Amino acid sequence: MYEQNIKLKMKVKKLKRLFNAFWAIPAVLVMRLLKPFILVRISSLFSERIGHFVADSVHHYIRNKELPTKIKHLYWFNKPTSNSQWEKMLKRNLPIFQFAEEIDYWNKKIPGGRSHILNSSLFNTRDTNGLMEKSFKGFDFLKEEEKEAKKWLTDQGWKEGEPFVCLLVRDKAYLESAKHLKGLKNNWDHHNYRNSDISTFEPSIEWLAKKGVWVIRMGKKVSKPLNCKGKRIIDYPFEKNISDLLDIWLFSNCNLCISTLAGADFISDVYRRPLLAINFLPLSDLLSWSNSMHVPKNLIWKDTGEELSLKEHLKHSYHHEKKYKEAGIIIKILTKDEILESVIECWKQIKEDKTLCKDAHKQELFWKTLFNPEVISGPYPYTLKALHKWKHPSARMGEHWIANRSKYFFSK
Repeated sequence: MYEQNIKLKMKVKKLKRLFNAFWAIPAVLVMRLLKPFILVRISSLFSERIGHFVADSVHHYIRNKELPTKIKHLYWFNKPTSNSQWEKMLKRNLPIFQFAEEIDYWNKKIPGGRSHILNSSLFNTRDTNGLMEKSFKGFDFLKEEEKEAKKWLTDQGWKEGEPFVCLLVRDKAYLESAKHLKGLKNNWDHHNYRNSDISTFEPSIEWLAKKGVWVIRMGKKVSKPLNCKGKRIIDYPFEKNISDLLDIWLFSNCNLCISTLAGADFISDVYRRPLLAINFLPLSDLLSWSNSMHVPKNLIWKDTGEELSLKEHLKHSYHHEKKYKEAGIIIKILTKDEILESVIECWKQIKEDKTLCKDAHKQELFWKTLFNPEVISGPYPYTLKALHKWKHPSARMGEHWIANRSKYFFSK
């Protein structure tokens, strides 16, 4: 039934294409005739995944502010989008016109339209030049949106000024249930290496709550609820009246985002909120351009039981679970204690407004290796330097994590 619906939708789309050709083709010709006076470029925004939808669009917004007056960019995106609130905010800040999709389509079909195609950068989601830190502080919410979001939180017992943390722990539930992604793939098992168990975060949740910090476990769809309960603990996916507005507002206003790097954390990133990236893979995906602390999953050689060195860790930066198995690598998730240790460390740094640096030498070795132009990352045909051109002054590895790495980790 699902495949039949897809085929029917494709037929309807083709008929719409033909119908719209009567006005879209003339529009393409006019656009090309006007090129000597004004150059119009068109691009789609990847709206199916919230991480790309947020980060990519912000990079376009920043670049648009620097465009010459004779160049204009138009955007469109597929619907339904991954977040309706972000969709609204983009329409208030970017020249988004859905009719541009038809012009974009026929411009690509008719030879000679290359100059009107706005190619998104390969690294658009990654802020490799530090543009957000220099030029973006977040889109504003409307007064009524701000009021609605705060009311929801105060109804939970929160009071203005009390700190709150957004916790995003990736599991398989979201990709399996996301209807807007069904047309892309039906099986997402190769992403299992990115998943974590929410129960391993529960001691950290309880520690934060005891410190007077509200903890909001985020996510639209999750595999299971929290076992820990408390006055300052909110299991958001199971709450009433949750919304796309709350998704954006909470991530953009939290005092800290703790995430296994699942995509929605990019909301906190573009709003320049502190981040703790924990229990994630691959290591090469760390957020070097952000005020972020990183504690990845560990990789162990199956044959020897030894931990991979830093260069080996980076070399085997795969985005497919099967690749790790084929390379003879065991993925070792962080324990409850390791997660708690990292959360305490990160929160104390935020509270004291300073970054601990007990082992500056190892930190220096880590970043020197990461920025080495000769170090190649496994799945990419380019060096890690291309992924990490600019480092935020507060980007760091967890102090406890890096202190526990042996000399072998840095030397081999």
